[in-house]
Amino acid sequence: MNIPSDLNTFIPSMVGVGGTYSITDGVGRIYSPASVSTKYEKSVLVGPGVKVEMKLFARAISGVGGAVAIDYLPLGRGGGSVDITSPEWREYVVSFTTPLSSPENLRVTFAIGNFAAMGAGTFEFHTPRIRIGDTDLGAPRILARGLILLDSGVPSLNTNYQADGIKALSYDAATASLTVKMRGNDGAGMRLHPLMIAQLTDDNTTLIGRRLHALCGRYNRDDGTAKVTFVDGGTGQLQDVSGLGNVYLTFRAEI
Repeated sequence: MNIPSDLNTFIPSMVGVGGTYSITDGVGRIYSPASVSTKYEKSVLVGPGVKVEMKLFARAISGVGGAVAIDYLPLGRGGGSVDITSPEWREYVVSFTTPLSSPENLRVTFAIGNFAAMGAGTFEFHTPRIRIGDTDLGAPRILARGLILLDSGVPSLNTNYQADGIKALSYDAATASLTVKMRGNDGAGMRLHPLMIAQLTDDNTTLIGRRLHALCGRYNRDDGTAKVTFVDGGTGQLQDVSGLGNVYLTFRAEI
């Protein structure tokens, strides 16, 4: 998803004194003395596991030039940065993918500037483009996964296996269904519903020979929940698994 990113939508800021910033005919210019941070920045709401990217054209005028950066607060403002050093106009790109363990409704800040630790510099820039990407990474992105244990109907994640993105589990014996809570519509532009797979394992040998199936679907975009329903393959009837001891299944959702 492309985010409106005209230079006039960026907010100027300065920490220290002596720096200057301006926008003339769509071209921005920043000068910052040493130990001063002078920049334009824009914050965007994203969620866990999202690739964010900013591109722009820029050139260094004097000193160390400047940089384009992504500030990600859980990493101590360390999402990524690229220095602007060439005296000729070039395209610069900085990108970052937020971890699946990120807080919901996290704000990532895109910054164009000369930062305090860089040294004195002047640079110009134009045409910034911000993109929040969910499905254009060239490969499926995992939204949630894990090995789930239903112990007499009480669900939990098996911590001996990789698990990401599953926020809560609950089981309803009356409907023979397991509810898996993942990320919902957090405003980051997640346009498509995830593909979901639930697969019973043979860790409980008492299930071997049973025609038990786990059917997965009914994703709710608003609250991020999906349902896994257990069905007897012989009768086609719902099968409450709370009386079957330990039941293990793998769950995976990807976009």
